[in-house]
Amino acid sequence: MAAIVFAATAPGPGRDVVLGDSLEGRPVRNIAVLAHNLYEPLPRGPLQPLYRIANHLHVHTRAATIRDALLLRPGDPWSVERARESMRALRSLGILEPQRIGAIPVDDSVDVRVETRDDWTTQPEFASQSANGTSFTSISLTERNVLGWGKGISLSYHEAPEGISRDAEYQDPNLFGSRLRLSTHAGTGSEGASQGFDVRVPFYAETTPDAYGGHWNLATSVAHLFVSGAEAASFDRRVEETEVDWGQGFLHGPDVVRMIGAFLVRDRRFGASRLEPGAPAEFAGGEDNVNERRWSGEIRWWRPGFIEVEGVERLGGIEDVDLGPTARLTAGFSPRWLGATADEGYLAGGFDGGHSTGRHAFVMASVDGHARLRRDPRETIVHERARWVVQPRRDHALVFAAYGGFAHRPERDYQEILGGLSGLRALPVRGLTGQQAWRFNAEHRWWAGREFFQLFSLGTAAFYDMGRTWG
Repeated sequence: MAAIVFAATAPGPGRDVVLGDSLEGRPVRNIAVLAHNLYEPLPRGPLQPLYRIANHLHVHTRAATIRDALLLRPGDPWSVERARESMRALRSLGILEPQRIGAIPVDDSVDVRVETRDDWTTQPEFASQSANGTSFTSISLTERNVLGWGKGISLSYHEAPEGISRDAEYQDPNLFGSRLRLSTHAGTGSEGASQGFDVRVPFYAETTPDAYGGHWNLATSVAHLFVSGAEAASFDRRVEETEVDWGQGFLHGPDVVRMIGAFLVRDRRFGASRLEPGAPAEFAGGEDNVNERRWSGEIRWWRPGFIEVEGVERLGGIEDVDLGPTARLTAGFSPRWLGATADEGYLAGGFDGGHSTGRHAFVMASVDGHARLRRDPRETIVHERARWVVQPRRDHALVFAAYGGFAHRPERDYQEILGGLSGLRALPVRGLTGQQAWRFNAEHRWWAGREFFQLFSLGTAAFYDMGRTWG
């Protein structure tokens, strides 16, 4: 199979630049920010009026937004590694491309100069699909840099065979200029509604000593179970979840170690199943209520190993890929005397890492799983993923991916789904379903041309997908 890719672009450098190696340790006196617009300076030629219009329509990122995301502050010691980490933090905003961070000596201190170029951040989407002779439409509008403050707002309308949904979302990575992050969402539809928020100070840097936060979510919906792409059962579902957490982190040589404690309140209600003719017997079930009141502790070990690539996941710009190994282990207990349905334990863990297999090639793999523990494990879920990326030339990328999902006595609404939106692109949306699954994908992506008239890039992709589900 093949696909055509059309991407809007803005001019920019191929790699970021960090200057000031010989000034290590000097205190930062001042931080100056030079934030370029989409096309600045304006390119010459007959399309210059179009570039000028784009600059006027685009809301310029404010210098304060960039300063808030930096990991350097006046009074901090200048560090090249800290500057590189700041470049990654700026890229993670998804609203600009950092071009360089440099240190200029001033007496016994330094002045830091940060230079960036804005990306286009307004993203309208329109999609239409057909099923059984009926057309379904999806419309969304996302702005990732509201008024230049780096805040994101998204509005969407989605039609599907199950019904209509309307959703709104707000993201604030630096609330009131602080390290506090806020995200909130609300949605309503034919089959239910959802709302929630997450507010926290995360581990925003490798050396962050403390992190804390909490979230609340409430969702009512109708769960659908499928066999061979057709609905076989449905039931009402209500899940409410509240969690608070606090963690500490420290460096141990090249390693980052973090310890996190959390308390979770989760109430889940499943209604009685409504079975279609011929539905499997395991889809049946009466009303079921499960309450969890879980105390848990987690330990994470991480050895950062970032590399910079281009043209793998994004259509333009630099991508940060962490090949460093990470291991995590969580253990918890939910006691009945706190309101839980039963005394039960909880165990979760995971490991991921990667390795550079050449100048323009790398491999990544991960495994994670969790289980609730009473007399025996239940709701045990394990996921395995692997990717191998090879870029023989700048305009070509070969991507190989594998996935495995396995479940033992999962929740009634759990299904592995492989289809048009989940890895098997030639199949219907719910082409294959089951409690166990594996999938393999191979894809060749290449660019026919980059930055035509400094407005767009044109590329194509050929892919091969295969997979299987069972159980």
